[in-house]
Amino acid sequence: MMLSKNAPWSRRNPLLVTGATVICLLLYVINAFKPLHNLPPTPDLRPPPSIPHKIWQIFFGYSPIDQLLGAVQTWPTVNQDYQYTLMSGDGADKFVRQHYAQRPDILETFINLKFPVLRSDLLRYLILESQGGVYSDLDTTCVKPFEDWIPTNMKEEVRAVVGIEYDQGEGEPYFGMDEPIQFCQWTMATSPAHPIMQKVVLSVIQSLKQLAVKNSTTVAGLNPSDDEVITVTGPVIWSRAVMEALSEATGTLMTHKNVTGMQEPKLFGDILVLPINGFGSGQPHSQSYRGEGTAPDAMVRHMWKGSWKHGWSN
Repeated sequence: MMLSKNAPWSRRNPLLVTGATVICLLLYVINAFKPLHNLPPTPDLRPPPSIPHKIWQIFFGYSPIDQLLGAVQTWPTVNQDYQYTLMSGDGADKFVRQHYAQRPDILETFINLKFPVLRSDLLRYLILESQGGVYSDLDTTCVKPFEDWIPTNMKEEVRAVVGIEYDQGEGEPYFGMDEPIQFCQWTMATSPAHPIMQKVVLSVIQSLKQLAVKNSTTVAGLNPSDDEVITVTGPVIWSRAVMEALSEATGTLMTHKNVTGMQEPKLFGDILVLPINGFGSGQPHSQSYRGEGTAPDAMVRHMWKGSWKHGWSN
């Protein structure tokens, strides 16, 4: 059948019309399922992970283990439903290779690190960053179960527990303390990937490399002084990471003035700070409990073996 020149365009070009229709349908389908990049991401409404029921300790052979068995035994005894792990040097290498294979800068630094206390310090941070739980040194005793460390009205909110080791207050600095507020590094608890642990891990990796350059050596060749240990991997760098995390958690610039003189546990964001006796009773400073027996508000008792220090005998 012949179509006149006056026939509608669609009748004169049926194939073109059909092709155009198909293209329009395809474009509609593609656009219907294309991600809407201009929309804000859907918020993750899942609560952040809580602190796992895991207890971690490290034994690198500073002193005979039989001298510490009594203290060590308190941890699984007092926390009977918690998974307990005592990690050795060989276990440490396997652990870090397993959990930090995708982070070669951290893995290589740890594997190359030979000085025992530097490895122990870094390892505790890596354990809690990757796995979470409770870490405590071998020369500590668990006085109260972890479930009692957190006040009942705060249990749903807490994702990290730290304790004050030193509080200068309005007095003069105490010998050997470099920060006006220093947090215990011998005991700590966090959820996996908590900002505190992420901050301290990155800071320690950077500080170890800087110390190696300063001392004209490599990470493997580090043989630091006691002061360098305290600053680069120990309580000083830990305390700075905690204070930085407290600032982020509260949205304010936190200083020692915000936590000095604490008598009760206090929650900052999701970080619970315990007063001096929580982890640090029995010290000759910071209004620490010095009476008979254990402080009523003590969660952990530290025995200050200090066997990693040069010339230390106890």
